[in-house]
Amino acid sequence: MKHISLRYVSDVDFSEKLDKIKAEYDENNYKNILFHIYSGVLDEQLLIGIAKKISGQFETDMIAGTISAGEIKNGRLMDRGVLVSVMMFESADVRLCRFENAGGREEQYGRDICTLADSTRHCKALELMLPGTNLHTRILFEEISKCRRDIQVFGGYAGGHSMESSEHFVFDHNGIYSDMIFLVVYAGEDFHISVDKSVGWQTLGVPFKVTKADENRLIEVDGRPAAELYEKYMQIEVDENFAEETFEFPLMADLDGEELLRHTITAEEDGTLLLAGYVTEGMDIYLCYGAPADIVKKVDVRLMDVCRFQPQAILLYSCSVRKSFWEDFVNIEMQPFQRIAETAGFHTWGEVNRDRKNGNVLEYNITLMSIAMREGEPENSEPEHVHVDDSVLKGQASLIKRLTKLVYATTTELHKAYKDLSVMNDKLQEMADRDGLTQLYNRRKTDQLIDSCYEELKASDSIAGLLMLDIDYFKKVNDTYGHAVGDETLKTVAGIMKELIADTEGAFAGRWGGEEFMILLPDADADKAYDLAEKIRIKTMEHPFVGAGRVTVSLGTVSFDGSCELKDVFVAVDSALYEAKRSGRNKVVKA
Repeated sequence: MKHISLRYVSDVDFSEKLDKIKAEYDENNYKNILFHIYSGVLDEQLLIGIAKKISGQFETDMIAGTISAGEIKNGRLMDRGVLVSVMMFESADVRLCRFENAGGREEQYGRDICTLADSTRHCKALELMLPGTNLHTRILFEEISKCRRDIQVFGGYAGGHSMESSEHFVFDHNGIYSDMIFLVVYAGEDFHISVDKSVGWQTLGVPFKVTKADENRLIEVDGRPAAELYEKYMQIEVDENFAEETFEFPLMADLDGEELLRHTITAEEDGTLLLAGYVTEGMDIYLCYGAPADIVKKVDVRLMDVCRFQPQAILLYSCSVRKSFWEDFVNIEMQPFQRIAETAGFHTWGEVNRDRKNGNVLEYNITLMSIAMREGEPENSEPEHVHVDDSVLKGQASLIKRLTKLVYATTTELHKAYKDLSVMNDKLQEMADRDGLTQLYNRRKTDQLIDSCYEELKASDSIAGLLMLDIDYFKKVNDTYGHAVGDETLKTVAGIMKELIADTEGAFAGRWGGEEFMILLPDADADKAYDLAEKIRIKTMEHPFVGAGRVTVSLGTVSFDGSCELKDVFVAVDSALYEAKRSGRNKVVKA
């Protein structure tokens, strides 16, 4: 496998370079060739012309072009222009597929791509080139995620150098497309690929909850307009500079433990944030910041893996926000890859990667995607290790480095305090819901849980059982043996109830008041409720109570569904208990 990157300067110069590549391609009898075109120039006629020249000279349609927010040649950001990456394969089977008119067909195309991947022999990876962020890619990715778990997925979103630009398109020798997906399928028994992302951004403060969202529109956070996050905590006003100023402080969303960075494109009048990536309601999100030392550390870890992999070609797909963050130091994290293998790529408006833990294909922002490829086995058993040279981080950059360490330390302490406070609040809530003596739910909480169960019954065909228990002659226990013995009697009866319902999912017992208790049994008919009441009655009667001797209980039971009134259920179970006590106690009466 061989990788060559060349910059378009003029038709004459470009034709000469293509002639040399064509001669090498023919001479070495390569099996496949693939062209990527990354362009910071928006001249559509020029771009189609370049693609046509390639197509005609090589008699191929293996050309995937995208506009770019920055072109990466030899691991360095070049001046805005047109970059062509040429990959020549000796044995790999490489295929370029086009999915036209993708808007509204994301689910179907996702299934088609999944089927194609699973049916391709020795499929190793899928590359997606996407025309901006206007497609519902979450739906597309959910379907692709169903393909074989060992298939890697990566890619990037098209977008120009200016964040105010509305230009988002891919292209080839046949035209410009704003709704076409390019898919490159990499396969071959002897083809190897390593894909991973590097981040390094750190969270600021405590999490916020997404309370209203619509795909990539973050509408409300903690019940307030989303833009207030920046107005209140970062003193960034919603004006013409809003997008530029928020670049330095993107959002980090938590999706099942996977950290998804999201940068803001713009803010709407109502405070809604338009993000470069979707969010969903219920997510925790954080404000975050770029820490140079941590970013370098993450890239160094990836460089070590790439060195061990020993690639013959490297692609870098890096978010445009990283380019803005590094400014004059933009090459610091990219240039080391060129020391390993020929490196080309572009700055994107979003990155695609498959989570190795769960197989989910996700959309990312502010990541550096590094894609290392080779054919055959590694040649060197002890490859040289390459690291980021961060010695250029002097002066002001060094000061920023120290400040980020300070922010990290204080944020870590704030997180710990927030976590401790959350734990304490949980404990306080638990104390507020429990009866102090028996540790069963108190009447307020018991009432809430029964009401919640009743609401669920109204929306289903299920039934539930309710038991009401009263300790017989409890006043006599208190008067004869004292309140200490009475308290132990209450705790013992509570323990018997907890023991006998422990294996019933969703069941709970609560202290209703004094010596009265309630037990709720989900999915329990009248017989099941009665059987449990009998077990409680018998176990209580047979239990040796310390100090009080023999103690008995009376119980009333009822089963109910959502068609009756809840107040009638309480009347029925109370009447059944009253009948049990009136007719001699130490018995169960079914309502």
